[in-house]
Amino acid sequence: MIQSILEKLKLLEIRKSDASPRIKELEEKRAEEIAEVNKKYDHMIDDVSTEVNEFERSILKELISSFIKVIMDEFDAKRSTSEYILTDQFRAFREEMSEISIFPKDFISRMDKVIDGDPIENLAYDIEKIEGKYQ
Repeated sequence: MIQSILEKLKLLEIRKSDASPRIKELEEKRAEEIAEVNKKYDHMIDDVSTEVNEFERSILKELISSFIKVIMDEFDAKRSTSEYILTDQFRAFREEMSEISIFPKDFISRMDKVIDGDPIENLAYDIEKIEGKYQ
């Protein structure tokens, strides 16, 4: 009886050894197929992500343009009057933009400085630098 079990154990080892190359071959084939599927889906994900990123960049560009327009309008308003007071448009724009998550926080802080008394000229003269940084 023990002899029969020992023979079966030897047979088991032989079968495992015979099956090992086939298992390895199947695992390699599986890895290749998974890599192909991943490659296919990675490409599709990149395409979708690119569309979303381009749309986000276009929105950011529009936000930056509106920021520049508000700054330049404020700058022009100051130059056209002897008694300059910060416009409601400037303040309203600052409040509205603070609620937009992709609006650069740096812009909000620059607008806050103007509201706190810094000259609008400091911001207006930096417009090209700001525009270059974000566009």
